[in-house]
Amino acid sequence: MDNIHHDSEIDHQDGHSPTLGKSAYRWIILVVFSLMTLDTQILWLTFTPITFEVATIYEVSTNWILMLSMVFMIAYIPFNFVATSSIEKLGLRFGTGIGVALTGLFAFLRGFFVTNFIWIMITQTLIAIGQPFVLNSFTKLSVNWFPEEEKTLATGLNTMTLLLGAILAFMLTPVLYTTISLEGLLLTYGVLSLVLAVLYFVTIREKPNLPPNLYSIKDEKITVSKKESFKNRDLIMLFGLVLIGLGIFNAISTEIDILFNDPTNISAAGNIGGAMIIGGIIGAVILSTLSDKFHKRKIFLIIAMFVGTILILFMYFFDSYVERLIEATILGFFLVAALPVALTFAAEITYPLPEEVSNGWMMWAGQISGIALILCVMFIPSLFVNYIIIASLFAIGFVISLLINDVDKYKLNEKND
Repeated sequence: MDNIHHDSEIDHQDGHSPTLGKSAYRWIILVVFSLMTLDTQILWLTFTPITFEVATIYEVSTNWILMLSMVFMIAYIPFNFVATSSIEKLGLRFGTGIGVALTGLFAFLRGFFVTNFIWIMITQTLIAIGQPFVLNSFTKLSVNWFPEEEKTLATGLNTMTLLLGAILAFMLTPVLYTTISLEGLLLTYGVLSLVLAVLYFVTIREKPNLPPNLYSIKDEKITVSKKESFKNRDLIMLFGLVLIGLGIFNAISTEIDILFNDPTNISAAGNIGGAMIIGGIIGAVILSTLSDKFHKRKIFLIIAMFVGTILILFMYFFDSYVERLIEATILGFFLVAALPVALTFAAEITYPLPEEVSNGWMMWAGQISGIALILCVMFIPSLFVNYIIIASLFAIGFVISLLINDVDKYKLNEKND
């Protein structure tokens, strides 16, 4: 593996500057990992844009079809801790690989049980168990492989492919469903998942020959209590922000066909969800780059919460198809792009804990609140009340974001005496 060496001004504890390097192979690692991330999202949201049609096929209520997506959030709650421990002990290739294997195998098998709803639910649950092994690895991959000035960008690009998977599910699923049937749709996604799983094990390596940044150099003499780290005031507030922001994104993604249903246009809800994701993809690149360039995190969280508060209300009162497309694009740009910033910030606050620990807790938060908000939509008949609940949560997040300290408080010193 070729490494481009560059000098570091930061002293290590032995008095010598550590030698850092940039490996060209990091981009191959990122592409393969991102494709696996994309796949998990397609599998999660497979049934979301065709909720009513699938409910008719299986002769069940729409709530049961929503469960095919919500099971991913439910499974995340207990298996988050299993995934975090596995990644910490076994690393990217084998720790994360457990989830990759579950995803590839059971997505493939799902296509052969299309006539049996119970088996669809079982395979969907086993795919869901694999998801935290993949999503909890975002910051570990960034820290293991990317230099300081690219860490948030790498996490942002992973988040971007997470979003790309969602947009493909929103827009591609209705097309495949109408052209090759539900069975053809599930078989197509299954074969894709199996191929990507094999590719993952063939290409993924744990880390480059030289550490790319100071955060990837962990002194084994340093012992940090996870319990003490998670008493940190800023981390608790950041946890609250992710609880709100990621939870709302998960809920909107899962309930897209109900929140934005248009009986005259089967693709309307999917296109609105797609617009949110496209905005998020653009924002993930632009805002992550700016966050790395200026080494600031707080301002991007403040903007995301403020914009979310306003735009959710706009999406209720200005509800024409075109208006919602515009509103969803802007919401995605700021809200979704805040996730890689938050994940990177959490890893910096909790350093030198393994990155998968903070990553896991942040993603776990989004599943908890996502489930709660989905239940609100399922059991509170008034859409207006549900929109007000979401707007109120964003407003609370805005206040929290104003109180949090920025990353400057946690930046590694350029000289350690």
